Amino acid sequence: MTEEYLPSTAGGLLKQLRTAAGISQRQLADAVGSDVSLISRLERGRDARLSTWQKIFLCLGYQARLDPGEQDEETEEFLKDMADERRERQRQGLCTGKRRF
Repeated sequence: MTEEYLPSTAGGLLKQLRTAAGISQRQLADAVGSDVSLISRLERGRDARLSTWQKIFLCLGYQARLDPGEQDEETEEFLKDMADERRERQRQGLCTGKRRF
């Protein structure tokens, strides 16, 4: 499968690979040891643990890899604001003894 034909989401890729393999959601769920609703939710774009994705793709004969990309400016600004807010709360003593993120 070449990159030009890959869907932009993990759920889309999952559905494409599953249908190309000629198996149903139920068959994949049984192979993974999960419920068919999980496969359905993932194909619709829901998120799951990385270990779950790895197990599902392994059952389809593929190895899942994590490929982190660069942060966009909006995400970078959001993370900076959250860090500033956390430092301010710590300065005010609002986080003493508690882990709040």
